[in-house]
Amino acid sequence: MSSSNQVRVTVIEETTYGETPAVGNFDTARITSESLSGSPETTESQLIRQDRLSSGQVVTGLTLSGDISTELAKDDLNDLFIESAMYSSWDTSSTPVAADLDIEATNKTLDRAAGDFNTDVVVGDLITLAGFTGPTNNTQVMVAEIVSATQIKYIGPSDMVTESSTGNTYELADKIEIGVTKKSFSIEKAFLDLTDKAINYRGMIADNMALNIAYGEIIGSTFSFVGNGYESVDVAADFMTDGRTINPAATTNPMNGSVDMSFLGNGASGTFTDTDFCIQSVEFGVANNNRPQNCIGRVAPLDNTEGNAGVEVTISAYLSNENWNMLKKKLDQTPFELGFMVKNANGYYGFYLPAVQITGDDPASTGINTDVILTLTGVAKVGASGEKSLRMFKG
Repeated sequence: MSSSNQVRVTVIEETTYGETPAVGNFDTARITSESLSGSPETTESQLIRQDRLSSGQVVTGLTLSGDISTELAKDDLNDLFIESAMYSSWDTSSTPVAADLDIEATNKTLDRAAGDFNTDVVVGDLITLAGFTGPTNNTQVMVAEIVSATQIKYIGPSDMVTESSTGNTYELADKIEIGVTKKSFSIEKAFLDLTDKAINYRGMIADNMALNIAYGEIIGSTFSFVGNGYESVDVAADFMTDGRTINPAATTNPMNGSVDMSFLGNGASGTFTDTDFCIQSVEFGVANNNRPQNCIGRVAPLDNTEGNAGVEVTISAYLSNENWNMLKKKLDQTPFELGFMVKNANGYYGFYLPAVQITGDDPASTGINTDVILTLTGVAKVGASGEKSLRMFKG
């Protein structure tokens, strides 16, 4: 009797959709769970038999889909999955800009002695400051407003201090926006407790991406895939990884919702600024709404066609005077900005949504010894000036 729980999921990026590259290393994914599956669609025969018995069922289609769930951590494979979900590639072309900078921590302004911020950044950009004496000032901040060529308002960590300095730099973080370029993977799921047993999936695209940031919990991330190629194998030579190098899983620390949320800002009050109310959780996700291309003569889809890129957001917070304006937004559907960053010693991810519209039930008293919670769900749309509905950063 054998019971297998030793599942190894390995991944390689495809250069041609649905084809495993002949060369290249496979990366091992860190998982908390997975549900990758080639699930057949069956139809029972409707033949009428004199003996009243069923003529059985036949396979009429194959659905290739499933999730890879993990704990959010800064690693290269996670960055590739984000590219697939965003239908785009990370822009890593930014270089440091030299400038003498002054930080005013109370009003959260950043001034430069010369030059023009308009040539380098836009609202929502995440920039890294360097060259300050105060170590907490050498950090990442989000551009909240370009006041003038020489001044911006920022959203950033609460431990920054007022300081005038010279010889500084600021640099735009690597960023990615929703695009139209497909990125697919070949994924092998090997059952290590068994003898030479694995399932190969090809043409796997991240159809959905979801993050859940909550107090007291490690940040969870889930990528939901769809594909077009499938085979189960029981011979080592048929493994996609046979004869190939398998890189071990990354060992960077996962991020958590209690201490790794560096800042969160919103523009529900009319000004994009730091959120000054107590938040329990933030959830957001991207849905690409892929549709399978099913063709006569093929049991699996030929391809998958992307649809509208929907971005959804849910915010739960203790009801307060400071977040009352968010409740009002559900009636007029006036969009507002939302931006935040999560960071630990191994790196960071930042998120900017230029136009969030929200809805939800009124906050209610649900019983004795319970808090009144404001829970609002919404969608992010294209910005007023054509900004993409989601911009992400990494570093």
